[in-house]
Amino acid sequence: MSKELHSLYIHFPYCKSHCNYCDFYSELGNSPSNLLLYGSSLARAWEKQGVLFKEHDYVYAPLKTLYLGGGTPSLWGKSGVRFFQKLFLENKIKFAKNYEWTLEMNPGAYEQDILKEFEALGLNRYSVGVQTCDSDLLKILGRTHSVEESRAALEFLKGKNFSIDLMLGLPFSEGKRRVLDELKELLEFGPTHLSVYILTVDENYPYYKNLPSEEWIEKEYLLVSEFLTEHGFLHYEVSNFAREGFEAQHNLQYWKSESVAALGPSATGLLVHEKTAIRYKWDEGGNEYLLESLDEDALKLEKFYMRFRTNLGISFNDFFKVEDQKIFEEICQAWHTRGLISVSQKGIFLTAQGFLILDSLMNELFFKIKSL
Repeated sequence: MSKELHSLYIHFPYCKSHCNYCDFYSELGNSPSNLLLYGSSLARAWEKQGVLFKEHDYVYAPLKTLYLGGGTPSLWGKSGVRFFQKLFLENKIKFAKNYEWTLEMNPGAYEQDILKEFEALGLNRYSVGVQTCDSDLLKILGRTHSVEESRAALEFLKGKNFSIDLMLGLPFSEGKRRVLDELKELLEFGPTHLSVYILTVDENYPYYKNLPSEEWIEKEYLLVSEFLTEHGFLHYEVSNFAREGFEAQHNLQYWKSESVAALGPSATGLLVHEKTAIRYKWDEGGNEYLLESLDEDALKLEKFYMRFRTNLGISFNDFFKVEDQKIFEEICQAWHTRGLISVSQKGIFLTAQGFLILDSLMNELFFKIKSL
């Protein structure tokens, strides 16, 4: 029996400008001719992907999640609407009950009429890149939108299902940024979800020497986690907070290490078999893909890491051999004493303090547990 695919990611590469911190693949110039070529490229990639699926005995089922990321997909315009109309019709793509279709948008980079046309096709969730409500910090990040444009976008989204992206650890922010005041304003618009990322850059970043101290970043992160938790949000993943029932279903596919199809420049898909998997990544033209095979050990490690960064919980029996379970139990006792984990009948969960140093905790496990 064929294995079913319920999730699809499409990468839209175009942006109005390149933000100085961004390492996602993007291009400038969403001209009509570029958008036409992009749509044609996706159609060809769809056919090539179909051959891959046939080789691995996968078929599309009604979609539970569809994610249009970027780049700035809200710039796609009418050609994007026509692309999905044709994609759904020609390939008989349907949505499952209680599906989630997310589109990423940036303030000042969308047309309300176009978004309403997407909604008529089934779009039911937005992710909006606010990043900060501080106008000076927006300029430092190289963002092209203003605080006023953020407010206008959020006013348009009021009453809809939407997530807000917010960044922490910004240059020149130590001792100056009032992030809780920003959050208070943002919550007035009624978001169902927030993604809160710590800025991560290398030494070539133009403001690398102006980044805040680790102590400041830790304080800022924990303040945000405490504030959002007190205001009814579940801290369900390292960087993500949701109202009950509004967790990002598409992202959960990744965090559960489940199969996700992907199209577009630099997009990455995953086809999971029972104990092994195939990862495929498209080149920057979105025309060819490279394959990576994950054996049983590699897939188990990936599942552990991805699950550990969520509130899904880790059990002693799921990932460790008998001889390592005792070691893991001793490690967890030390972590619990430090306030890094909580324990229940469902498993072991990282606290906000644990989320903050996830990579360090993983390194400790690698050092002490052979079966990882």
